[in-house]
Amino acid sequence: MTKKVYLDPGHGGSDPGAIGHGLREKDLTLKIAKYTRDYLLNNYQDVQVRLSRTTDVFVSLGNRTRDANNWGADVLASIHINAATSSATGYEDFIWNGTVSQNTRNLQNTIHAEMIK
Repeated sequence: MTKKVYLDPGHGGSDPGAIGHGLREKDLTLKIAKYTRDYLLNNYQDVQVRLSRTTDVFVSLGNRTRDANNWGADVLASIHINAATSSATGYEDFIWNGTVSQNTRNLQNTIHAEMIK
């Protein structure tokens, strides 16, 4: 069964995200999302991948999630780079705080364990 993975490179366009050391979060998240897309397509069968943006444009959160839902995504991964010194640092992953299946929780735990490595 084909799985649909929706990758959302955070920020974009007029929203640069975190800026520091000559880097902009929006550029890095787009690069990471494109690399992830290519990796998934080149290394796994039965996977489709869509990105919320493939260029430096701003897409609202509502449009990103609506597109993922309308496409029928099995997974939506929104990519960000935490840069705050006091609140958002390190790696985080979240799942929707409503009713989700145990499969969703298992996938979150698997991804988290792999990312921490």
